[in-house]
Amino acid sequence: MTEPQSLTKWKFRHAVLIWIGIVANMAFALPLLFCPSVILAFFGIPDDPAAWPRLSGLLLGIVSIFYIPATIDIDRYRLIAWLAVFPSRTFGTIFCITMVFVLGQPVGLLAGAVLDGTFGAVTLYCLIKIVRLEAAIAQGTTR
Repeated sequence: MTEPQSLTKWKFRHAVLIWIGIVANMAFALPLLFCPSVILAFFGIPDDPAAWPRLSGLLLGIVSIFYIPATIDIDRYRLIAWLAVFPSRTFGTIFCITMVFVLGQPVGLLAGAVLDGTFGAVTLYCLIKIVRLEAAIAQGTTR
């Protein structure tokens, strides 16, 4: 028999551990984003150009897998559907545009901006339509 307080404690512990993991990830992510050579040199990691696209591909694959629950049951995983638009697709678009137009990186990175921007805009439109339809149904203003 599970006591409600015990369940609540375990949910709290889980949330705390997830947040500690997020903070630990950010301790690596932010320096890698803003000063990658410094953090690589700190850990003695060579600046191998082929490793970074592979890591990016792996991370993109992992992020993409997290989109799946919302496709299976959008009512249950509504938050994930919104998170797929913001921050995921939105930040991907902003990152690629910033890399090209602010930091002078190759124009090919705009392919990522077009991809994320297109899917982000289209799925945002779908989510807004869904929310409006649900509101109309709840108010009884639609058939």
